[in-house]
Amino acid sequence: MDFPKTESHDRRRYPRIKSINLLYYNFFDQKEFDKRQGIAKTVDISECGMLIECGYPFPLHSILEISVALGEKLISVKGEVVRAMITEEKTYLLGLELTPLSEADKEEMIKYIKGNL
Repeated sequence: MDFPKTESHDRRRYPRIKSINLLYYNFFDQKEFDKRQGIAKTVDISECGMLIECGYPFPLHSILEISVALGEKLISVKGEVVRAMITEEKTYLLGLELTPLSEADKEEMIKYIKGNL
């Protein structure tokens, strides 16, 4: 019996590239008076989001302030945790949706992504 082939559709609006970059994050939860800072790394990046790997879990909808080096440029962004998974190595993969970037940071992000496609 033949089954119809399904097409894979990428629902992303922007291209996503695999890219390992170190980043620094800041987190402050006003309800819990919880403040965390640390270093993580990107796994992939797009114009409006990134997947990062870090050693600490964050609840969904947490807002992280991030400084990430893209090539020789450092950009600062805020990202909301929209997805969280634990890896076999007991680290955490966090899918972040970025808040609107400044025009300068957006240009750097696009330039970096296009240069690495």
